[in-house]
Amino acid sequence: MTAVEALQPPRAYSQLKPWLQDHYRSLPKRLQNVAVFALHNPEVIALNTVAVISAQAQVTPSTMVRFAKSIGYEGFTDMQSVFQESMRHVPQPYSQRLTELAPPSESEETVLHQFSQAARASITRLEEQADGHAIRAASSQIAAARTIYLAGQGRAEPVVTYLHYTFVKLGMQTVVLDGMASAMADKTRMIQPDELLLAISFSPYTANTRELVDICLKAGVKVVALTDSTLSPIAQVDDLHLEVLEQEVSGFRGLSATMCLALCLAVEAGKRRAENQ
Repeated sequence: MTAVEALQPPRAYSQLKPWLQDHYRSLPKRLQNVAVFALHNPEVIALNTVAVISAQAQVTPSTMVRFAKSIGYEGFTDMQSVFQESMRHVPQPYSQRLTELAPPSESEETVLHQFSQAARASITRLEEQADGHAIRAASSQIAAARTIYLAGQGRAEPVVTYLHYTFVKLGMQTVVLDGMASAMADKTRMIQPDELLLAISFSPYTANTRELVDICLKAGVKVVALTDSTLSPIAQVDDLHLEVLEQEVSGFRGLSATMCLALCLAVEAGKRRAENQ
């Protein structure tokens, strides 16, 4: 029995992603590929037979069963029940999230207190788990780039805006990739090898941002990815990615730790640019 098998597997889908991320590197290469497929396609795992799932994942049914057992489940059906649980926790409308916010307690806990606690926990986790070597390496690549291109949509847009503002103030040439998906892809194909893409995307991830990362990697353009998981679709093997995970409050995720990391990345890059001039 492996170290992964010896652990009690998560019974709640919300715990599966961080748990599997922690043990991802302990899995054989083929099972790592299954892990990525499973976490990027939870609805496929939840709603189909093992034969259909294995065909889509391009593995044999026995490999799917072996994956389930390798991460501690009794078998595929046992693991599938956890993914089925995920279907009951799809992103909720914001109106429903509001109703589910914990009401003030007798201790007068406010919404501000809840979000302050979440921000504090997120920044503490960042400080404890951030990879200093990766931050320095990413900063060096950004500092060396003739032009920095920024990509990020949805919850990532404020981070893109903040980074653009900071890089410009630091005297670094920066372009935000925005507009229609096709136009963004066309602009990305124009990025040169001495330039760089800084891509930002968080679960449930934006397909368009992933496409821009793929375009750059195929063209030999350096990519720095800011995301929330090693298993993120923009955290590719041959790029440099930084991870930051925000604590949730009733489905709401802030950007406290993300903005802290973004500022650190920008300032470190600015310092290195100044030192090299």
